[in-house]
Amino acid sequence: MALLSAGAFVASPAAANDGPTTRLVTCGEQTCLRIEGRRDSVGTVVAINGQPMAVDGGESWRVTLPMQTVRQIAEHGDRRLEVTLLHPSANRESRNYARLPIGLLGETTDLEAIRVTAS
Repeated sequence: MALLSAGAFVASPAAANDGPTTRLVTCGEQTCLRIEGRRDSVGTVVAINGQPMAVDGGESWRVTLPMQTVRQIAEHGDRRLEVTLLHPSANRESRNYARLPIGLLGETTDLEAIRVTAS
């Protein structure tokens, strides 16, 4: 029985794909960051880096943020955003992370060389 309980804490590869996602989109004449995810119900509040967000959609939600807003809620060099789902009826919250596009907030990794081999 203890083995089954311990296994419940291991995330499956399918569960890893259920996390929130990000992508750059055009909104008007500027570039925006779209964040998309899933929640149990429309009453679940979505917060990005601690900031409650007005999201579009129902259980599948999305929010589109101008880059100026992203820079206000995230630190320079961040590579991910914390997405918190606040479940008011259950009086609990869950956290996950959405990866940002590489170098979006200023930190990139300089490479000295790339080795490509054929096998």
